[in-house]
Amino acid sequence: MLFEVNYVGNQSRNGVITGPFTNINLVPMGAFFRPDPITGVINPITGNIPTGDYRPLQSYGDISIVGHGSYANYNSIQTSLQKQTGPVLLFVNYSFGKVLGIRDNYSGNGASAGNTVDPFNINNNYGVLAYDRTHIFNATYIFTLPSPIHHHAFLGGAVNGWQLSGVTRIQSGAPLQPSTNGNMNASYGNTVINGSTVGVGPTTWLGSNAANLVLVPLVTCDPRNNLQSGQYFNPACFTPPPPGQNGTLIWPYIKGPAFVTSDLAVFKRFKVTEHQAAEFRLSAFNFLNHSRPQFNTNGNGDVALNFSSGGLLSPTNTNTGTTGFPAYRVGDRVLQLAVKYYF
Repeated sequence: MLFEVNYVGNQSRNGVITGPFTNINLVPMGAFFRPDPITGVINPITGNIPTGDYRPLQSYGDISIVGHGSYANYNSIQTSLQKQTGPVLLFVNYSFGKVLGIRDNYSGNGASAGNTVDPFNINNNYGVLAYDRTHIFNATYIFTLPSPIHHHAFLGGAVNGWQLSGVTRIQSGAPLQPSTNGNMNASYGNTVINGSTVGVGPTTWLGSNAANLVLVPLVTCDPRNNLQSGQYFNPACFTPPPPGQNGTLIWPYIKGPAFVTSDLAVFKRFKVTEHQAAEFRLSAFNFLNHSRPQFNTNGNGDVALNFSSGGLLSPTNTNTGTTGFPAYRVGDRVLQLAVKYYF
């Protein structure tokens, strides 16, 4: 048997940035709450705001210049165990690691890192990336079953020489924030400003309509604490931010449900003639018939905070479907029978 332990890590610098952080003509945060740079009048936030007046280059819209500056880092301990002789062959690996970097909303640097929430300061988007998995375990095994029949050609051919093989995979759940628009798909309803009802969003709450600016809920407690069995986060820990301010841009690491599956197969090759053989194989995918909880199955709304009550802004989540419990379970057993004839 061979057992190995390794540290594996890397750093990425000067990754491509496009869109969110390269737009040189964004309307600054809070600009709509201040006097119009051209007229000197404070435009009502409930009216038709001449947004172009507030841009640094007032005669233009968005101006994006592709550049470099995104970054990420990966650190892990990786172990492996191999046994390649005897009736049992075994290949096992386990990784414990973390991927941190800029949620740059751009998959050209690799796997999609997650949604950007602050287009003004790239460093405010540094956190656990969408494709991070803290624990990754894989096991592959082949077991040559005993051959108990001797001195009987027919029975020996039918019973002896079978092999059992399997694959087991276990992975930690993905981080929820970067894969749910950076704000757990939050919606906020309406509010009343100067007697007029307006929708709560970046324009009315943060004073800017900058692209990729996300109104993020404020985290008031650790949503990972004091959970019930099968619950992944506490929605009571989120509330709308105060007017003029954004919420908690990077949340605690809230993991979704883990991925667990195990496949099994039994097979044998029967010799028919010197140059011909038949192979029989029975495979069972997810042979334990283990169903897995999963968020956002068919867009069911179990990761969609809603701060609206009677159409107006509410301080607490009112979406009864978002409770921290996945609404559905997925995965079933699949059997496959295969016969091959070699000639």
